[in-house]
Amino acid sequence: MMLFTFSEGLGFSLLSITIVILLIGTIMLAISPLKKLSPQIKKARYDESIQPTNSITTEDMMVAALVASIDYKEETGKEPFLKSIREIR
Repeated sequence: MMLFTFSEGLGFSLLSITIVILLIGTIMLAISPLKKLSPQIKKARYDESIQPTNSITTEDMMVAALVASIDYKEETGKEPFLKSIREIR
């Protein structure tokens, strides 16, 4: 049974690390063009002329805010925080 010396073990380790890094780099280069082919998610654009308000003026706005916050809580499990509300006509 032959044992490795420290320098032989160090050389083998460096060679192995280099091979792993090269494989990871090759995988990254192969995946990067695929990211461009995936569909991009478009953000919804809102009408900037409608200004949000911080006050709830009607009962309908209150019901809409409550329903939206309950739905948000059920979907995400997080506590909702109402920043602003606006009426869409």
